[in-house]
Amino acid sequence: MNIVAVDNLVKRYNEVLALDHFSLHIESGEVFGLLGPNGSGKTTAINCILQLLTYDKGIIELFGQTMRPSSYDLKRRIGIVPQNVAVFNELTVTENIDYFCSLYVPKKTDRAPLVEESIEFVGLQDFRKFRPGKLSGGLLRRLNIACGIAHKPNLIFIDEPTVAVDPQSRNSILEGIQRLNQAGATVI
Repeated sequence: MNIVAVDNLVKRYNEVLALDHFSLHIESGEVFGLLGPNGSGKTTAINCILQLLTYDKGIIELFGQTMRPSSYDLKRRIGIVPQNVAVFNELTVTENIDYFCSLYVPKKTDRAPLVEESIEFVGLQDFRKFRPGKLSGGLLRRLNIACGIAHKPNLIFIDEPTVAVDPQSRNSILEGIQRLNQAGATVI
Protein backbone atom coordinates (compact mmCIF):
# COMPACT_ATOMS: atom_id res chain seq x y z
CA MET A 1 0.00 0.00 0.00
CA ASN A 2 1.16 3.52 -0.76
CA ILE A 3 1.59 5.39 2.49
CA VAL A 4 2.19 8.57 0.44
CA ALA A 5 0.57 9.18 -2.94
CA VAL A 6 1.04 12.55 -4.62
CA ASP A 7 -0.20 13.08 -8.15
CA ASN A 8 0.33 16.10 -10.41
CA LEU A 9 1.06 18.57 -7.61
CA VAL A 10 1.42 22.15 -8.83
CA LYS A 11 2.55 24.99 -6.56
CA ARG A 12 3.19 28.55 -7.67
CA TYR A 13 4.63 31.46 -5.71
CA ASN A 14 3.16 34.27 -7.81
CA GLU A 15 5.05 33.91 -11.13
CA VAL A 16 7.49 31.27 -9.88
CA LEU A 17 6.53 27.67 -10.58
CA ALA A 18 7.90 25.74 -7.58
CA LEU A 19 6.31 22.36 -8.33
CA ASP A 20 5.37 21.41 -11.88
CA HIS A 21 3.07 18.35 -11.84
CA PHE A 22 5.13 16.67 -9.12
CA SER A 23 4.18 13.04 -8.43
CA LEU A 24 5.48 10.73 -5.73
CA HIS A 25 4.47 7.29 -4.47
CA ILE A 26 6.04 5.79 -1.37
CA GLU A 27 5.27 2.33 -0.03
CA SER A 28 4.82 1.62 3.65
CA GLY A 29 8.14 0.66 5.28
CA GLU A 30 10.43 2.57 2.92
CA VAL A 31 13.22 4.98 3.71
CA PHE A 32 12.88 7.49 0.89
CA GLY A 33 15.31 10.30 0.13
CA LEU A 34 13.88 13.30 -1.68
CA LEU A 35 16.97 14.71 -3.38
CA GLY A 36 17.62 17.79 -5.47
CA PRO A 37 19.58 21.03 -5.57
CA ASN A 38 18.72 24.06 -3.45
CA GLY A 39 15.54 25.67 -4.69
CA SER A 40 14.27 22.58 -6.49
CA GLY A 41 11.08 22.36 -4.39
CA LYS A 42 11.85 19.63 -1.85
CA THR A 43 10.71 21.57 1.22
CA THR A 44 7.78 23.04 -0.73
CA ALA A 45 6.67 19.51 -1.68
CA ILE A 46 6.92 18.33 1.94
CA ASN A 47 4.99 21.37 3.20
CA CYS A 48 2.25 20.80 0.63
CA ILE A 49 2.02 17.10 1.50
CA LEU A 50 1.67 18.02 5.17
CA GLN A 51 -0.94 20.68 4.31
CA LEU A 52 1.25 23.42 5.74
CA LEU A 53 1.10 25.19 2.36
CA THR A 54 -1.77 25.54 -0.04
CA TYR A 55 -1.15 24.38 -3.59
CA ASP A 56 -2.70 25.13 -6.95
CA LYS A 57 -3.49 21.66 -8.24
CA GLY A 58 -2.99 18.00 -7.46
CA ILE A 59 -4.03 15.11 -5.26
CA ILE A 60 -2.38 14.14 -1.98
CA GLU A 61 -3.23 10.95 -0.11
CA LEU A 62 -1.60 9.67 3.07
CA PHE A 63 -2.39 6.23 4.47
CA GLY A 64 -4.85 5.77 1.60
CA GLN A 65 -6.93 8.84 2.55
CA THR A 66 -7.13 12.32 1.07
CA MET A 67 -4.98 14.70 3.09
CA ARG A 68 -6.64 17.98 4.06
CA PRO A 69 -5.71 20.75 6.48
CA SER A 70 -8.30 19.34 8.90
CA SER A 71 -7.15 15.69 8.64
CA TYR A 72 -6.12 15.51 12.30
CA ASP A 73 -6.56 11.73 12.44
CA LEU A 74 -3.87 11.43 9.74
CA LYS A 75 -1.66 14.16 11.20
CA ARG A 76 -1.46 12.29 14.52
CA ARG A 77 0.29 9.47 12.65
CA ILE A 78 2.97 11.79 11.25
CA GLY A 79 6.21 13.01 12.78
CA ILE A 80 7.88 16.15 11.49
CA VAL A 81 11.50 17.17 11.99
CA PRO A 82 11.94 20.55 10.29
CA GLN A 83 15.17 21.69 8.65
CA ASN A 84 15.68 24.45 11.20
CA VAL A 85 15.80 23.45 14.84
CA ALA A 86 12.40 24.25 16.33
CA VAL A 87 12.48 23.93 20.12
CA PHE A 88 11.77 26.20 23.08
CA ASN A 89 14.90 27.76 24.58
CA GLU A 90 13.19 28.21 27.96
CA LEU A 91 12.54 24.46 28.35
CA THR A 92 14.96 21.65 29.16
CA VAL A 93 15.59 18.75 26.80
CA THR A 94 13.03 16.62 28.66
CA GLU A 95 10.46 19.43 28.84
CA ASN A 96 10.79 20.14 25.10
CA ILE A 97 10.25 16.51 24.14
CA ASP A 98 7.34 16.23 26.59
CA TYR A 99 5.72 19.36 25.18
CA PHE A 100 5.86 18.20 21.55
CA CYS A 101 4.72 14.70 22.51
CA SER A 102 1.75 16.27 24.37
CA LEU A 103 0.42 17.57 21.05
CA TYR A 104 -0.35 13.94 20.19
CA VAL A 105 -0.51 12.13 23.56
CA PRO A 106 -2.53 14.14 26.09
CA LYS A 107 -1.99 12.05 29.25
CA LYS A 108 1.30 12.72 31.07
CA THR A 109 1.42 9.12 32.35
CA ASP A 110 1.22 7.85 28.76
CA ARG A 111 3.84 10.35 27.59
CA ALA A 112 6.50 9.73 30.25
CA PRO A 113 7.76 6.40 28.83
CA LEU A 114 7.61 7.78 25.27
CA VAL A 115 9.69 10.81 26.27
CA GLU A 116 12.24 8.61 28.03
CA GLU A 117 12.45 6.25 25.06
CA SER A 118 13.05 9.11 22.63
CA ILE A 119 15.76 10.60 24.89
CA GLU A 120 17.54 7.25 24.88
CA PHE A 121 16.93 6.75 21.16
CA VAL A 122 18.78 9.96 20.23
CA GLY A 123 21.44 9.59 22.95
CA LEU A 124 20.57 12.60 25.10
CA GLN A 125 20.53 10.77 28.46
CA ASP A 126 23.31 12.96 29.90
CA PHE A 127 21.62 16.19 28.73
CA ARG A 128 18.05 15.79 30.10
CA LYS A 129 18.18 18.96 32.21
CA PHE A 130 20.09 21.09 29.69
CA ARG A 131 18.42 23.96 27.91
CA PRO A 132 18.92 24.13 24.11
CA GLY A 133 21.34 27.06 24.36
CA LYS A 134 23.85 24.78 26.13
CA LEU A 135 23.79 22.07 23.42
CA SER A 136 26.12 21.71 20.43
CA GLY A 137 24.67 21.79 16.90
CA GLY A 138 24.63 17.98 16.68
CA LEU A 139 22.92 17.61 20.06
CA LEU A 140 20.37 20.27 19.10
CA ARG A 141 19.58 18.33 15.93
CA ARG A 142 19.12 15.17 18.00
CA LEU A 143 16.73 17.06 20.31
CA ASN A 144 14.80 18.26 17.26
CA ILE A 145 14.49 14.66 16.06
CA ALA A 146 13.39 13.42 19.50
CA CYS A 147 10.63 16.05 19.57
CA GLY A 148 9.35 14.86 16.17
CA ILE A 149 9.35 11.12 16.93
CA ALA A 150 8.40 10.83 20.62
CA HIS A 151 4.74 10.04 19.84
CA LYS A 152 5.81 7.03 17.70
CA PRO A 153 4.52 8.16 14.29
CA ASN A 154 4.05 5.76 11.39
CA LEU A 155 5.33 8.29 8.85
CA ILE A 156 8.25 10.61 9.59
CA PHE A 157 9.38 13.59 7.52
CA ILE A 158 12.93 14.72 8.30
CA ASP A 159 13.98 17.78 6.32
CA GLU A 160 17.78 17.94 5.87
CA PRO A 161 18.51 15.54 8.75
CA THR A 162 22.29 15.98 8.78
CA VAL A 163 22.66 19.65 7.88
CA ALA A 164 25.35 21.49 9.88
CA VAL A 165 26.33 18.57 12.12
CA ASP A 166 29.69 16.95 12.74
CA PRO A 167 30.53 13.53 11.20
CA GLN A 168 29.91 11.67 14.49
CA SER A 169 26.44 13.23 14.89
CA ARG A 170 25.73 12.63 11.18
CA ASN A 171 26.45 8.92 11.57
CA SER A 172 24.35 8.74 14.73
CA ILE A 173 21.42 10.45 13.00
CA LEU A 174 21.61 8.20 9.94
CA GLU A 175 21.79 5.09 12.14
CA GLY A 176 18.78 6.43 14.04
CA ILE A 177 16.81 6.75 10.80
CA GLN A 178 17.59 3.10 10.05
CA ARG A 179 16.42 2.10 13.54
CA LEU A 180 13.17 4.09 13.12
CA ASN A 181 12.56 2.24 9.89
CA GLN A 182 13.35 -1.14 11.46
CA ALA A 183 10.80 -0.31 14.17
CA GLY A 184 8.14 0.07 11.47
CA ALA A 185 8.18 3.74 10.48
CA THR A 186 8.27 4.99 6.92
CA VAL A 187 10.86 7.76 6.73
CA ILE A 188 11.13 10.53 4.15
